[in-house]
Amino acid sequence: MTLRTLRPAGAAPPSGPTAGHTFDSLVSDACAELLGSLRRADQRRRGEQYIRGLLTAQGRKTARNLAAFVGEGAAEQSLHHFVAGSTWDWGEVRAALARYVDDRLTPDAWVIAPMVVSKAGVRSVGVSRRFVSDLGRVVSCQQSHGLWLASGQTAAPVSWRLTLGGARSGEGAARHPGTPGEEENIVRLVAEAAQANRALARPVVMDARAAVLPRLVRGLGLAGLPFMVRVGGNLRLASASGRGPVDHHTGTTSAQQLMEQLKRLSRPVEWRGSLSLVVPHPVVLPGVVPRRTLVLMGVWRGNRRRPADLWLTDLTSWDRGALLRLAMLTEQVDADFDRVSVGVGMRDFEGRSFQGWHRHVTLASIAHTLRLAQPSVRGDLGEATAV
Repeated sequence: MTLRTLRPAGAAPPSGPTAGHTFDSLVSDACAELLGSLRRADQRRRGEQYIRGLLTAQGRKTARNLAAFVGEGAAEQSLHHFVAGSTWDWGEVRAALARYVDDRLTPDAWVIAPMVVSKAGVRSVGVSRRFVSDLGRVVSCQQSHGLWLASGQTAAPVSWRLTLGGARSGEGAARHPGTPGEEENIVRLVAEAAQANRALARPVVMDARAAVLPRLVRGLGLAGLPFMVRVGGNLRLASASGRGPVDHHTGTTSAQQLMEQLKRLSRPVEWRGSLSLVVPHPVVLPGVVPRRTLVLMGVWRGNRRRPADLWLTDLTSWDRGALLRLAMLTEQVDADFDRVSVGVGMRDFEGRSFQGWHRHVTLASIAHTLRLAQPSVRGDLGEATAV
């Protein structure tokens, strides 16, 4: 099944009365379906105005710019109140959006992707100084995690979680035993979306290099969610086959050392016209009870000794081509965020309202879905094949 969309991000709008009518009808039909849980007609009307503004207003998607698109004297105050002070439940809208995307996209996985927005001062909700692993330093920012439904051709966000308070200062930082952390919140984000939509147990794909991995793996296992997570080279693992170097005191080795020793067993896999060398290897992650065998996958690009990426998964029966396709969904999400989400104002909310932030990113997620490229979106993972 394909996803009906408006036009590629950045492309000129379709011309002619038929194209304009199609655009208008698509937005109207989608808003009627996705905003149907809003009890009052004026809320549904404001919601559609907000989404249309996100799709068409120029520059930052502030209430003032959206109001200029609406063209009503009191629109700025009304639209601001609609997201910051109204009472509608964004959870019900997100559930409807997930069903809408699921029906049309036929996605292959849930992908968790962070959204970090640099902020000066504390005038926006959730802003604090925190360590950002991609930057390798502490910055003043707002951090959230988006839950995406993704195929090898396109991806759309369907739910969000905003981090409140300062984050830990680095990978695997200490936390009081039993204290809920980001890992549990991420698992809950996926599990609630899957339960609300009665979705199949699709794999969860994410970059987990900054996570407390045993907590994350244990939580995903308890929720019945298979996973494919990117890990750091220093992660300690036990080889399940006896191959590779071993620290005889701990019985473990680092993920990077293990893969460097096993590179000779790699095989080329083609993905979108380029070749990567891939090695899957059975391992055990210490600290996870009950003990179970996982697969560590190393990916090399170019003639280098060290792998470019390391991935850990419980999909032990998948071949290396399928595992690589799954891992590459994170790149699809990153590309669609830059190509579509930024243009519909996903990062543009300003204000101290926690509820306002959640409502804004929910409506921006709808706008993202409606902006996905025509004429169709395939629901497969593409062609990644072992050579």
